[in-house]
Amino acid sequence: MTDTGSYPVTYTGYYDAECRPVRGVVPVEEVITLYVNGRPLVSLMCTPTRLEELALGFLFNEGLIEGPDDVAVVELCGEGQCVDVWLEHDLETPQLRVITSGCSGGTTFEDVANAYHRVESGLRVTPQQVTHLMQEFSQATALYRRAGGIHGAALADGDRVLCVAEDIGRHNALDKIAGICLRQGRPMQDRILLTTGRVSSEMLSKVGRMGVPIIASPTSPTSLSIQLAQAWSITLIGYTRRRSFRVYAGAERVVAAPTPGPSPNSGGGERVGFPPQSWGGLRGG
Repeated sequence: MTDTGSYPVTYTGYYDAECRPVRGVVPVEEVITLYVNGRPLVSLMCTPTRLEELALGFLFNEGLIEGPDDVAVVELCGEGQCVDVWLEHDLETPQLRVITSGCSGGTTFEDVANAYHRVESGLRVTPQQVTHLMQEFSQATALYRRAGGIHGAALADGDRVLCVAEDIGRHNALDKIAGICLRQGRPMQDRILLTTGRVSSEMLSKVGRMGVPIIASPTSPTSLSIQLAQAWSITLIGYTRRRSFRVYAGAERVVAAPTPGPSPNSGGGERVGFPPQSWGGLRGG
């Protein structure tokens, strides 16, 4: 059964030595379309850091550029109040603009319900790697620790966080990560995306566009993001805590770490353990 605010799901819960399917609910998300290019393409409510990366990442994640070779010039103008981007090709003005569920009123030109971003990757992670990376990510969100009210995003491999971006909008932080990777020539495929906020459909669409196979958050996904993750073969992890998390899609990429053989007096069997690390309740929404 579904009411106006919740959507029933069954997720895979990891609890120390066992994993099991658990019934629960997530927030419902639906697409509301408003029908509009002037030369200013879009105005973004954002944190004024890494603005060039934000512009590049937004253009990439919206499918308006394929990479840095499409960009001739990107520079700040208007006393840092705008970013001027010149492309190597003409840009057809997108006609569809969607006001997303982003906490600062995000915008996308993509119809996420009809987009297709299937991700092929052999990347696997252990529960220990997930909790370790989220702890490292928590320590790396300097602006939040100083000012609060900020979302973060990070790109990681299986062992460490590679780059971090922060913004008042969780979608903006993710766009900044894409922009950092484009400017620095970092690969985005076969990586793990960490975010502090709710994983909604526009966030999942950006992750798919980046080719990232795994996304993890300390809070909830939405109903539509779960459906998209299942369709696009993206591993969607939510509610990361010190010794547990929930896998809503793509659980096959989360595997138990090898453990030493049982001692003669032990009960034997495989145990999935979590390191004794804490993860604070970082900014949901």
